[in-house]
Amino acid sequence: MDRLFDYTSHFNRLLETSTNSTDNSGDNTTATTETTQTEILQTTCQIYVSIYMILFILFIFLRPKFPRLYNIKQSNEKLNTPIAQESYGHLAWIFKTFQFNYDEIASQCGMDAVTTIRLLELGVKLSCVAVVNSIYLMPIYKFTGVGGSEEEGISDPVMEVSLSNLSQGSNSIYATTMAAYIFFGSAMYLIANDFSWFISLRHKFLSQRRVQNYTIYLSGLPKELQSNHAIREYFTHCFSHHDSDIVADVQLAVKIPKLEKKVGKRDKILPKLEHAINLRDVKGKIPEHRKVPNLDNPKLMLCGGEKVESIPEWMEELEELNDEIGREIDRIEELQEQRRGGDDGEDDVVKSLVLDKKVGSSSNEEDDEDVEVGVSKETTPLQNTTRSSVPTSVSGTVNLLSGTITGTANLMSDTVVSGATMGATMVKSIITGSEDGAPRNAAFVSFSSVTYANLARQAVHNKEAWSCVAMEPPLPELVNWRNVGKSNHSRQGGELLSSVLTFLLCITWTVPVGFFASLGNVSRLTEVLPFLAEPVQKYDWFSALLAQLAPLILVAFVTLLPHFLLLFSKLEGLIEVESMQHHSLMSKLASFTIIQTFFISTIASTLFRSLQGIVRNPASAFRIVAEALPAQAAYLIQIIIIQNLLSMGLELLRLTPGVTDLLRRIVAKMLGHNLTEKERNETFLGLRSLDDPLEFYFGRELGQKTVLIQMVMFVYVCMSPITSYFTLFVFTALVIGFRNQFIYIYPIANDSGGKLWISFTKISIVCMIVAELILFAVILLKGALIPAFLLLPLIAASIMFDAYFKKRHFTITKFLPVGECALVDSQNEGDESLKELLKGSYLQPALKERTKGVSTNDNPTSGKSEEIDHALAIGGTGEQSRSSSGEIVDDDIFYQAVDEET
Repeated sequence: MDRLFDYTSHFNRLLETSTNSTDNSGDNTTATTETTQTEILQTTCQIYVSIYMILFILFIFLRPKFPRLYNIKQSNEKLNTPIAQESYGHLAWIFKTFQFNYDEIASQCGMDAVTTIRLLELGVKLSCVAVVNSIYLMPIYKFTGVGGSEEEGISDPVMEVSLSNLSQGSNSIYATTMAAYIFFGSAMYLIANDFSWFISLRHKFLSQRRVQNYTIYLSGLPKELQSNHAIREYFTHCFSHHDSDIVADVQLAVKIPKLEKKVGKRDKILPKLEHAINLRDVKGKIPEHRKVPNLDNPKLMLCGGEKVESIPEWMEELEELNDEIGREIDRIEELQEQRRGGDDGEDDVVKSLVLDKKVGSSSNEEDDEDVEVGVSKETTPLQNTTRSSVPTSVSGTVNLLSGTITGTANLMSDTVVSGATMGATMVKSIITGSEDGAPRNAAFVSFSSVTYANLARQAVHNKEAWSCVAMEPPLPELVNWRNVGKSNHSRQGGELLSSVLTFLLCITWTVPVGFFASLGNVSRLTEVLPFLAEPVQKYDWFSALLAQLAPLILVAFVTLLPHFLLLFSKLEGLIEVESMQHHSLMSKLASFTIIQTFFISTIASTLFRSLQGIVRNPASAFRIVAEALPAQAAYLIQIIIIQNLLSMGLELLRLTPGVTDLLRRIVAKMLGHNLTEKERNETFLGLRSLDDPLEFYFGRELGQKTVLIQMVMFVYVCMSPITSYFTLFVFTALVIGFRNQFIYIYPIANDSGGKLWISFTKISIVCMIVAELILFAVILLKGALIPAFLLLPLIAASIMFDAYFKKRHFTITKFLPVGECALVDSQNEGDESLKELLKGSYLQPALKERTKGVSTNDNPTSGKSEEIDHALAIGGTGEQSRSSSGEIVDDDIFYQAVDEET
């Protein structure tokens, strides 16, 4: 107990006995008193498995009593799903959740939910294969090995059933080679089966009526394509010369920083105004606040100012912002119409892109006209705007009348030239970015046919490498608009910087991780911190406490890692909102975990410890390393038990969401933010309501925890077969727990559509090959040359397996086959609702709502409704509008808090 996580002491014992056994065997008597792997695993199970079981039993009894906490989808109409209608009994839910098939879970819980469950079930299957292998491996290791002989110094039951127990060059190692073929062969077979399952499920997802399945994201647009009309004409010409309806919608991204600022200001006013109206309607109180010159400056708000009634003040400000935003949107739409150009310009655009010709090079006369009005064709994508300001019919009329009605012609000519000059000035301001509405070099194009969308997504649209690059877009609500239209140089530079920072973090992370890992060795800790020696010797419980806290501190420290990597991911210029769900973060996190856990914390530390014994006795170098590597299994088993079982117990019991909801209720009641159903159910001051559940971060779970369990399983189930029993238990607990959570708790949000499964599977195959190489090295170090070289065909087969699936399988998951596309299009033929769904779906949020009104008493109202007129009337009557008690409420503190939260 007092040496719970002192795994390094056992390694030191092995080193000392290996070097001194021939000279002084008496030293082994002292060494055998050190903590063994068996004791470490026993104590770990007694503590952490017991905690998990207690939490699980509490969950079983509390689940039926608190449905709002443990079945959110049933109690919340917005999140309600058919498979969550029935919660079932105390234990019946375990069996019932396995009755729902994958299609039901995918459609009602999301692709990421069903693929995560499938990956965990793959771990269960592979663990079962490893358990079967252990039936013959463990007896072979125990009875054909050196056993508990003092000469080898091994008297640990766990070590006796591991590869470390076999002597150098033992023939029993052939069993290890055979187990490797069975286990890794089963892994490749199961992964291949999962590929077939995933491709079918992925194609069902791609055939659904989702806007992203009918839309492409085009980046790196050339200037002649930087208008909605030009893009529409380009795709119409490419796919059909006569059917203009194939393109359902085009949304060219524009720069609108000023408009977005005004919309943000309006969004800050609305919650304050809604609460003020609720306060008046529900409690009959008239809220007041101090009016300051600039509401955007919190420092000025603290200086005080004239007190005014809140409702009329904010209503007036809301009306002004609605008018300004409406006028700005109208102006931007007018500019987009001007960029449309004339018919000649449309033909030139098509020729320039389809026939590889430049636009507008017909005559020098036209170039001179453009220069005369201040716009150059070579520098502006809006070359037809000026020409449209001077229509050809008007120019012809002026020339016709110039000989007979000179005065009238001069007047008309001056007017037209003046208007053209003004239009040119406006165009130049848009191009230079001084006004909102300047086009970005990216657009979202939605097609009325899923066939055309797939063809456009796979096609090469320009001979330049990074021009007109088409890709699958994220969901409209997940578009990261600040990165839309970023240049390729900026994105590539961001990706390079992100990779460099990740590499540097991986190196520097070793120092704190090594320090926290060393806390498990109490004797070494007292050497570094001498003041701990006395309490450790005096109190056994203190020594045990230090040893037990070590892995907890390490796991807690590692939880900070995703936040650092998320900051690095934001440098890459991703068009999807960066979150713990993103597959880019998952790949970084998984790679980081594998490198840190195995190549640094495990293998490198093992080699470093072995150097002492190698220096003393070079002849024993291979045997020392071969024994030390399998001995790391106990430490890694500890980590996966603490990291997964403890977190799963807390996940099921939902302590954090329950406590957060309770705090939100208390704070909301204190600040009066519980007047309506909407206020009672929404997140307030960062405190999330149970009716507004947080999404589940699949990327973080897979990249930080699941990949570690899988790597431990791949590396150690053949060298230390007892590992398979722990991975089987952990994977089973995760499958049961997450099936319940995905079905009853977590909503579909930020669903990657299965991309996380693709990234994780790529990493899994690499982990499998690395594990085979490690096993090959260990067997080679054990002096068993023939069993080691017999593994080479298995390693070669795994590498070919990886190469085979990379050729076509991953590509197939990206696109829907043409035959299935045609079937989907035939079902949608004549359905106008699809076009309505696509229309404006990828319009920038700031351009969507010209006016926005308050939503009071759970009923939304427009900006000029009776509710607003009533509020303005109240504001104008002053004293006459007060409540019967004459009370006026000063909500300065509350509104300041709302400002900070917004």
